[in-house]
Amino acid sequence: MPRRLLSSLILTISCFALNAQGIFTNANSPDAATCPRLMREKSDVEMKYNMGADSSSTLYTQKGDWFFPQAERKDVSSFAAYDEKAKGISISSLKGKVVLVGLWSKNCNPSAKMLMEFAALYPKRAQFGFEILAINFDENQQDGAGIEGGWRAINKFMIRNRQFFEVSKMPVFTPGLGKEGASNFMDMVYSVPVLYVVDRQGKLAETHIGYQDGFVGAAVQRALRERPAPLPPVAPTPTPVTPPQP
Repeated sequence: MPRRLLSSLILTISCFALNAQGIFTNANSPDAATCPRLMREKSDVEMKYNMGADSSSTLYTQKGDWFFPQAERKDVSSFAAYDEKAKGISISSLKGKVVLVGLWSKNCNPSAKMLMEFAALYPKRAQFGFEILAINFDENQQDGAGIEGGWRAINKFMIRNRQFFEVSKMPVFTPGLGKEGASNFMDMVYSVPVLYVVDRQGKLAETHIGYQDGFVGAAVQRALRERPAPLPPVAPTPTPVTPPQP
């Protein structure tokens, strides 16, 4: 792809205000890159007797960037995202395109910043051959915390931020479960936002946990510039030799 075209992917992000609620606790400071996940841990006593008093809550945090050589990439094409009407879109159906999969929470300012980068790139998808799947990663319910999740909560969030979603026209999704879910990428997600970059063959090329200014645009440019790995050479088929007649 010509560099002149790729240079037009430089982000020009509008200042949309995103209010936030959810199960991930917000960043500890305005400059923090991630929102940690608050997880309730049951003690041995509670596990045995199903009691609610003997438990604790712990914050878990992840952050980092991982780049995978083409020969070592994991096939994640079975991952699927679902809209409010339970209509699915799988990575396997998008082969031939670079796919950006972003996990975000309603209660996370860095997630809101990633959504704004997504929105700036969203109109350029057809021109450059990539797709964006903005995946809400809030659980449906956190026991005892009174935190609402699922599509009812997502719709409330979108109504509060109507201008952002009406202007961007960017849909949001929830992840599939089991073999279609986020475990395709990693076993457990402890912080958001998370950006997965999937190459044109449906394989995981990059993982980024934590927000950095312009990181979405930089990631899609790297993926679009990439050339497929050459196929291994095929050994020539030996020519059959007719055995001599006695």
